[in-house]
Amino acid sequence: MSQQYPHDPNQPQFPRYQPQEPHTPHPSQEHPPQGHPSQGHPSQGQQSPPAQASYAQQSPPAQPPRQAGSLPPRKPLSRSAKIGWAALSGLLLFAFGAAAGNAGAGRQPTASADAPAPTTTVTVPGETVEVTAPPTTITVTAPPAKPPTDPKPTTAPKTTKTTYKKLTARQWARIAKSPDDHIGEAYIVYGRVTQFDAATGKDAFRADVDGIKHKVSYGFVDYPTNTVLTNLSADVSDLLEDDLFQANVQVLGSLSYDTQLGGETTVPNLSVISLKIIGSVK
Repeated sequence: MSQQYPHDPNQPQFPRYQPQEPHTPHPSQEHPPQGHPSQGHPSQGQQSPPAQASYAQQSPPAQPPRQAGSLPPRKPLSRSAKIGWAALSGLLLFAFGAAAGNAGAGRQPTASADAPAPTTTVTVPGETVEVTAPPTTITVTAPPAKPPTDPKPTTAPKTTKTTYKKLTARQWARIAKSPDDHIGEAYIVYGRVTQFDAATGKDAFRADVDGIKHKVSYGFVDYPTNTVLTNLSADVSDLLEDDLFQANVQVLGSLSYDTQLGGETTVPNLSVISLKIIGSVK
């Protein structure tokens, strides 16, 4: 119980101090008020006591509540733990480089080059450490070169040798009847030159021709077919009228020309490939 003292009218009047209970913050409050103790609400007409007259004990700040399922705060790593993580990363890089080098073993190398040492940056809480792995040699293997091949010699195209067929008198008569049906065919013919002058020119002449050779009798020989022979490759510079010849020819078809009597005649036309003089009727 508080002791009562008699009232002195000469002493100044001060409001009576009322002790207050300490304020306990609610758990939902994240930051409790600090430095200001909770005060009561005086009744009307009653003044609040001075701030220096408050001796109420302040409660310590409450910790914020931890949510369910959250992890506790992580403790910072020590320097030795940081160096250990950096060393482990360097060993892993070295093992990867060694495995890549062994993968190319057993192959025939053609070129090799030292790759620059890879640098790995390892970040740990609070510090960054760079780890440099030992240099790794990269081997490049090229496929074996193929031996040079000699180019195939170029051969000239083969020329087809023309075969000149021997004829009978009847076979030649069929050719002379329709020479256009035998164009390009090659034969051996015999004959007597009947005209080889300025009118025929140097590269063509007329002759009586047959498929067989006829004998001369009393300066006369009978070859049945009037024929125009055109010279393409044979040498006929020594050939004269009434000469007897053997020739390899190709059928060119039929040829029409005007006669001295003003008429027109159509005869077989042969191309002379080669010619040999075998006699004369003179």
